Amino acid sequence: MALPEPTRTPDAAPRDASAPRPAAGAADAPASLSLPLPGITRVSPLVGGLLLSLVAAGAAAALAWGLAQALAPIGAAAPAIAAAVGLLVLVLPVSVLLVKLARQLERAQDLLSRLDTLDMLTGVANRAHFLALAEREWARARRYGSGTGIVLVEVDRFRRLVDLRGSSAGDAVLRELAASVAPTLRGADALARYGPAQLAVLLAQADATGALDVAERIRERAEQLEVPWQDQRLRITVSTGVATVRPAHAQLSALMQDAESALEASRQAGGNSVRAAPVDLSRPASSGVGDNQAAGPL
Repeated sequence: MALPEPTRTPDAAPRDASAPRPAAGAADAPASLSLPLPGITRVSPLVGGLLLSLVAAGAAAALAWGLAQALAPIGAAAPAIAAAVGLLVLVLPVSVLLVKLARQLERAQDLLSRLDTLDMLTGVANRAHFLALAEREWARARRYGSGTGIVLVEVDRFRRLVDLRGSSAGDAVLRELAASVAPTLRGADALARYGPAQLAVLLAQADATGALDVAERIRERAEQLEVPWQDQRLRITVSTGVATVRPAHAQLSALMQDAESALEASRQAGGNSVRAAPVDLSRPASSGVGDNQAAGPL
């Protein structure tokens, strides 16, 4: 079902589903969510290695100078100079080694910090990192009145798929779905694995129409997706729930609850559909956006 063109705030870049975008949640994510301790300056391993090298070189030079001064009165200037050169020859390789080790340590720390924010199966952000980003964006929306949207995406009949074909089929579906969704997002948005069969999308500066448009594009992409698995091609559909920040959302948890309620309404509609909050789950599902009955991921 065709939807109206999305309306976004003036400073938001237009969406173009045909142009690839970098996966969100990496470039725009904060390097660290921890707070610095007052009065303590954090030094990177590389800088620390350089400082240690300079200290070692300075200590060697000072020791050589001391030897030269001590041996000079007894006519031993040449041995003192030789000792100084020998110390420097020893210190320089040690300094180079310290710098290399510091660089390796820094790369390892960067890798560990990135892995701590990623879901290993799909390569997108994990649930904890997504909620941290969503908390920041929700606070910004509340403060400045800018729009923020949440889209929850769930693979229809995922448990049935895993029961019939095994967990490797479910893993393949989730990887392909994440890879299909990522290009539809802007750099300011974030994509995450939210649950065993769920993805979550954080839409920065999105109003209700824009969020619905994104959700419908995701539904359409999933419906057209053919997932290679062993010698087969798996077909899937997804249910999506959409929520955007409203005055009633005094906390991020209220916004997420609205998105989960909308997702439940999409499930009740038979899957392969889009629902937007607020919804009344006590009422029977009515026709709306993407009310296509799905045959399931078989």
